[in-house]
Order: sequence, then C-alpha cells, then structure tokens
Amino acid sequence: MLSDINNRMIGWLTLGALALMLGAGGCSDKKKRPHRALPAKKASAAANAVALNELDTDKQLAETYIYTPVGKRDPFRSLYKNMSGEKEKPGGPLGPLQKYEIDQLKLIAVITGLAQPKAMVTTPDGKGHVVKLGTRIGKNFGRVARIKNGEVIIAEDYRDTNGRKVTNLIHMAMKKGEKE
Repeated sequence: MLSDINNRMIGWLTLGALALMLGAGGCSDKKKRPHRALPAKKASAAANAVALNELDTDKQLAETYIYTPVGKRDPFRSLYKNMSGEKEKPGGPLGPLQKYEIDQLKLIAVITGLAQPKAMVTTPDGKGHVVKLGTRIGKNFGRVARIKNGEVIIAEDYRDTNGRKVTNLIHMAMKKGEKE
C-alpha cells in the first residue's frame, strides 16, 4: 500500500518536471527565424495584384481608425461611486414621509380645483399626511411633481451609469372604490 502511494507520487513529480522542462524550452532569448515560404505554384500577375491590393486596403483601414469617446462612459470611473450610501441629499432633516418606500404609502384623498392642489396619504402605521406640490416623499428623495384627479405623480431623480441625470415618474393612484 505504501509503495503504491510512493509510485503515484514519483509519477506525479516526473510529470510535473516534464511539464516544467517543456514550458522552459519555449522561453529563449534567441530571436525567432522567419519561416521560409514554400515555393508556390505560379499564379497569374493579376491574381497577385488583387492580393496586394486587398492587403493595402486592410492596412489603410487599420491605420485610419480613430477612437471617439463621445457618448461612451469612462471605463475607469467607478459605477458604485454614488451608490455606496452617499445619496444626494437635499438640505434639511428627513420628513415623516421619507421614512417609507412609496409603495408602502396609500393615497386616500385628493383636493383639486384650488390654486394649490393637495392630497392625503397614509403611512403603514395609519397616520395621515397632507402633501402638496414639492413635498418630499419616499426614501429616494422623491418630490410631488403633480396632483391630478385621483392621482399623485412623484418624481425621483437619480444618475444612470453614464452620469446623466434621469427623472423617474411614479404614479400613485387611488383605488377604484375610494372617493375623492
């Protein structure tokens, strides 16, 4: 049993040494000699001219490419720079409606026809809050952008992977069975 293990170990060591020798054989300081071209069959002069012309156009294409970064994001900027907990916070402390996600809030009343329309939303704990245009709402610093009949539109601003500012509009509607 012990000799069988020793034989296996010797086999693996021999295999490893062989792999090292083959790998080291490819590492030399000598310059590689160019390969000799085999004598080709005689081709027509026109075929040679076409082949040379194709090589020239390929070289021209390779030489004329210019990289333009317009419309592409910088590959060296971190995607997680602003996602690591540091959000663009507007000034002031968080309001009571900013402690909840928007889908946790429920729209229960809308008052339109005034100079400044208002709506009422309830939090999961049952408290009602009156909102008007510009009120901060939701954990992502959304703001009430518009109040229509039976609906409140909330705008959340964020930056996409290219650093451009994007506004996400969220519609919070009253349920069919509820009255205005």
